[in-house]
Order: sequence, then C-alpha cells, then structure tokens
Amino acid sequence: MEKIQFKCELLSDIVLNDSSATEGKRRSLDFIPGNNFLGIVAAQLYKETNDDAWNIFHSGKLRFGDAHPSADNRRGLRIPASIYHPKLQGMENSCYIHHLTKHNDDIRAMQLKQCREGFYIYDQNKKSATEITVNKDFSIKSAYDSDMRRAKDSQMFGYEALCKGLIMYFTVEIEEESKQYKDEIIKALSGNHHIGRSRSAQYGWVEITECSFEEIETTKQSISIDGKQYVTVYADSRLIFLDKNGNNTFQPCPEDLGIEDPNAEIDWTLSQIRTFQYAPWNYKRQAFDADRCGIEKGSVFLVRTSAGIPPEKTPEKTVGCYQNEGFGHIIYNPVFLQGDEDGLSHFKFCKQKETVSNCQATEVNSSLIQFLKKKKKDAEDQNIIIKEVNKFVEQNKKLFSQDLFASQWGSIRALAMAYNDEEKLKKVIGCDEQGNPDKKQGYINHGVAAERWNERGRQKVLEDFLKNPQFKGHLQEAVINLASEMAKICKS
Repeated sequence: MEKIQFKCELLSDIVLNDSSATEGKRRSLDFIPGNNFLGIVAAQLYKETNDDAWNIFHSGKLRFGDAHPSADNRRGLRIPASIYHPKLQGMENSCYIHHLTKHNDDIRAMQLKQCREGFYIYDQNKKSATEITVNKDFSIKSAYDSDMRRAKDSQMFGYEALCKGLIMYFTVEIEEESKQYKDEIIKALSGNHHIGRSRSAQYGWVEITECSFEEIETTKQSISIDGKQYVTVYADSRLIFLDKNGNNTFQPCPEDLGIEDPNAEIDWTLSQIRTFQYAPWNYKRQAFDADRCGIEKGSVFLVRTSAGIPPEKTPEKTVGCYQNEGFGHIIYNPVFLQGDEDGLSHFKFCKQKETVSNCQATEVNSSLIQFLKKKKKDAEDQNIIIKEVNKFVEQNKKLFSQDLFASQWGSIRALAMAYNDEEKLKKVIGCDEQGNPDKKQGYINHGVAAERWNERGRQKVLEDFLKNPQFKGHLQEAVINLASEMAKICKS
C-alpha cells in the first residue's frame, strides 16, 4: 500500500450539510468527507478506466481519506470522546482519560464533562494538543422564480458554510493493484475544483496540491487496567459496520476492528461511542440511497486482549464498509489516549490564539444594516444604563430612605421627560454645564427639600451620576430610569 498526502485550501466558503433534510436548521460539517475527492477523480478517470473501474473506485483498494482542519504541517484529529474536563473549567487546566480515571469521590465532585467538538493537532515531542478554530458563516438565500424574474414566495433558506482560507490535509491510499493509476490520480486531484453544495454560485472553490505532513501513527503500546491488557482503537474517520444479516450495527465485534484474537472482547463500559445517521443523495439516479448508520469519528473502543496487534496488521488501519469514501480509518493505541495512574492526560490541551481561517466580513452599507447596527448600539447603551442605575440604587438607597424623597424623585423624572437637551437637563436639576453645584438655580437647590439634598452628600452622588461619560447621548433615559427606581425605594 502506498500513501499520497494532499493539502486542500478553501478559496471560497464551502457548504457541506451534515444532513440531507431540507427543513429545519442545517449545520455544516467541519471536515470534507473523502467521497468528495473520490467524485473529483471518478469524474475524470471513470470512463478511461472502464475495465478496472470496479477495482479502482468501488473495491476499497483506492481509499480517499477525509480532509481535516490542520495547521503547522500537522493533520488535525477530532477530539477523542474519552477526553473529559472538570465542569465550569477549561480544558487548559486539566483533562482526564475516561478509561484510566478512577471514579472516586474527588473525581465525582469535579463533575467531569465530555469533550465532543473540535479538531486538535498533537505535538508528541512537547506533549501538547492545540485546538484548530474552524470559522463558519451563515447566509440567508432565496429560491429564484425564473418565470416571474424575482424571488419565489415562501422559499427562504439558510446556508452554514466553512469560511475560506481554511487549510485541510487528507491522504489517498493506493493498493498494489491500482498503483499503475497513481500519476493519473495525482493529476486529477491537483488544481482547482468545486466541492459541496451550491457550486454554481459563490461556494465550493478549493485548491488541492500534493504535499507532505505529519500524522499520528499506530503504536504497539497497549495499556493495563486492573491487571488486564487493552488495545485502544481510535476512530480517525467515521465507521460503518454490517452484521451477519447485512444490517447496520453499532456494536461491532473485535474482529471488525482488526483484532484477530478469538478471546478478545470489547469493554463497552470503558469505551466512548457516538453515532450518526444520514441518507446520501445519488446524483446519477436523482434519489436518496439507503440510510447509513455508523459510529462517529472521535469514538474510542477499549478491546480486552492479550494478543495485542498482529504485526502484519499494523500498517492496515482501515476497517468496515465504504472504505473507498473515507470511512473506516482507525488508529491503534494513539499516544494522546495515554495518561498517568490518576487518569490525567499526558498531553496539555490548549486553545489556539489565532484562527487558521482568514474569513473577512464584507462591509455592507445598506439601510437595513445601518438600522440593525443602530439597534445593536442602542441595546448596548441600554445595558450600560441599567447596570449604572442598579449600581447607584444599591450603593445609595440608604441615603434616600425617606418618604419625602419619593416626591422629589418623581419631580426629577418629570423634568427629565420634559428636557432632552443634556446640558439643559443638568441645569434644571441643579448642575451647570461643568457639572458643578449651582446654588442659584436648579430644582434640588430650592424649596423645602434643598437642605436635605445638601445633607450626607446626597447632592454630590447625584452630580457624579449626571457626570458619568457613559451616558453621553442617553442622559435623559438614564435619569428617567434612575428616578423611577429611586422613587420605588423611597416608598418601600
């Protein structure tokens, strides 16, 4: 078997829905399935290789792997389902391996939470795992009525897409029977191609080039749990297995996972399995194929065996069905699933500081966008006003805990509703343009309550509130809110 490595760079956003459903929320995959690359090659070589088409494209002797988000010349892998971290804490603090963790009282108190999303690149020398941020964009589209030359009624839908600039790596494995087509396969894959949905519009443009990169390899270092030897099987890609009746099954046997020990047994209590289901669309027949039910990538099997991995099977890491489309790739005993006696992972998981995608939003100056920006700004200002008013009330409610001030705050509220000019409002309340006390004019400086306002620094705290620079352009609203809340406090 020969392996060829490729880099796929997104030149535009691409749409790869995780479901064939046409209604409801549609999410995009965060990787490119291998059948997309199979289709690119088959479109160019299928007719030329008519006699060998079955062996090349259908037998599994030519396998197109999934393209994963990658960085630093390393191919990313889906976070294993056996990785857990304490609840309300980030993965940067500590990560535990499920099958190595002893579930005592201390561990239960942490309320460990399973990691399910995201791709990581693993540095075996530094024992570090760095997350690859995958940016996605969402767009609203409308079906087009070619007869009326306008958008169709009730035909709105949304697209979630992977943003352009993302770098992804994948491999193509070629068996001896198909090596004669190696150069033609490289030529067919290399260059610019369209992938995913809405390819005739602005989506799906990618560039594929041959390159070399690092991958996590299979090791023979099995683990021991309670005196028993286990082989760890990590699902690098999605896995689909059939039972003896030809039906999809979520419970493969050890032989399905490449373990030939007749006494081997999968320990389901230590394994962490996630599943998927979808119906592929057959473009040639314009119909859906039968549902595919399988095990999601990132799942981890613990196989109890004393035989380990057969040496002749070590290079072979593909199991199950639909291997030609990227399904079935597994890794035995990966280094990132090893930990200490307490279950702590040997790898330090961390967030990536900068995203590998270079998605840049396009500036739109339409009246709708400007309206939405204004609404967002108003909501932010409203939030600031509410926080500052609540802060004032909490800190100063004891200063105004008298019935007399309830009517005072009511009058201040009436003044605020009458004056929208901020400087004029400060004056009529009792402050000049600089926010200093004005003893000659202003509501709080006259009348029977003027002396009470001067007591205990009441006038000063109100002046400080009016001078808050965060209220610029919204002072009237701030004073109305403050007066309403303080009047309630004085009456209670």
